[in-house]
Amino acid sequence: NMSTCATPSSPCRCRGSGSPSPVLPSRHAHKNRRLTRTLRRPSSARGVGLGTSARAARLGVMDGVGTIVDGSWCDEFAHLNDRLPHEPLALPQINSTCRVVLVRHGQSTWNAEGRMQGCSDISVLTEKGQGQAAKTRDMLMNVKYDALHHSPLKRAAETAQIVWGDGRDGSPVHVHASLREIDLYTFQGLLKNEGVEKYPDEYALWKDTPADFAVDVGNSVHRPVVELWYRGSLAWQHVLEDADGGVAESRLVVAHNAINQAMICTALGLPPRFFRKVLQSNAAASALTFSPASEEGGQVGVSVGAINATPGVRSLRPRSGAPAQVLLVRHVDVDSKDGYAEASRVAVLLRKCSVSTVCACTSRNTLTTAGALVEELRAKPPPIGSFVTSAETLDDLEGGESLLRTKSARLLVMENLAAPEGEAWQRSSEAWAALCEEADAAPIGSSLVAFASAEVIAAIVCRALGVEDSQAPATIASLQGDMPYGALSCILRPKGGTEGFLRCYNTGTV
Repeated sequence: NMSTCATPSSPCRCRGSGSPSPVLPSRHAHKNRRLTRTLRRPSSARGVGLGTSARAARLGVMDGVGTIVDGSWCDEFAHLNDRLPHEPLALPQINSTCRVVLVRHGQSTWNAEGRMQGCSDISVLTEKGQGQAAKTRDMLMNVKYDALHHSPLKRAAETAQIVWGDGRDGSPVHVHASLREIDLYTFQGLLKNEGVEKYPDEYALWKDTPADFAVDVGNSVHRPVVELWYRGSLAWQHVLEDADGGVAESRLVVAHNAINQAMICTALGLPPRFFRKVLQSNAAASALTFSPASEEGGQVGVSVGAINATPGVRSLRPRSGAPAQVLLVRHVDVDSKDGYAEASRVAVLLRKCSVSTVCACTSRNTLTTAGALVEELRAKPPPIGSFVTSAETLDDLEGGESLLRTKSARLLVMENLAAPEGEAWQRSSEAWAALCEEADAAPIGSSLVAFASAEVIAAIVCRALGVEDSQAPATIASLQGDMPYGALSCILRPKGGTEGFLRCYNTGTV
């Protein structure tokens, strides 16, 4: 049961039929335009095989990348008229809760070569990429889906088939052109060093301020990231369209790095300047839950379950030679029957992350969770050094300055990691500044771990990403909503920098 969904067709300028008018599809406008086709496993050919449509071939698009015809960009998606520099659409109204798991495709041949892919359809999965997709399938084995939605590009379609797996006969499968990767026009197919050589000024914008990045295409100037944000919001119209049956549903979406970022950010109301601030690794999974608006015409509720989660600790291990990363961990509930066991589980996981500094406030739950990590490091010293302390037990700890000092790791009590309910955002500036200072002093290639409450962690993430005051309350509410005890999140930042990048959020909880 497979359908193909696209935005409403309009005249394609590359065929000389005039300028199309912007199309803002209604929520159900495309239902009757779906075309049934058979799901086929992508060709096993590697690095060759263009898979272009007959229509694209007639237009001269024979390389799977695209070309300029009569002053306009022309490829198999040109007729959709969805490359628009418009403000993102609001999330569609829904009548039932819907959980969506977003997966990026596994490593592709062009990923391995370092080529800029965009919406081109030449690259396919490498053997490593197929393995990554299989591991993600295993990670998501216990997640039940009611439908699959995926990009039409081969690298995503192959990943979708692997992750979707067998035994789901009868479940609908939808292919949406809106889920394709970012449109990079003449940059598509370039090696990164070729982009620097051929388009030095434009490439500098692409790397440094991508929201301002513009490409001259024939008679037009396109802003790829701004267009992507609109298309990300359009993709939500397609994915959430049928979430009105009155029962909770779960959907799997398999797409690409940039479009996944745009979908996550538009769901949270974050503008295009957040491009590249929410990382999406090959075959990583993110999860968002949407709930009906509390009043007619109100905003649809969004709760983040995970962002960029990978099997094991791949998204938590520090990068060799990089400044210390900041790991944020929600404390456990020590009064629950599994509280201490959960604290020990988190400690064992963090032991693999080259921990150099442990930070916590003086609350019982937070100190106990931090203490479990201290005991784990004391019993099994991390590779970067042995753990020594003058404190015999957790009861010896008191608030104030550094309390446990080690040859390469220490436990700090930081009162700014605590905040009364509703005051986390106001206190997060001070907390994030203190964490940045400690991270700058930590060894290269290590991890600073901070234990805190869900609200404080969500506020620190917003502060690290540069969320503005006006947007912070809504974003914090979305981030803290589905955060379980023991959830781990990771922020990367340049040494001395105040803004960072979200490497993963609530990993291990998809």
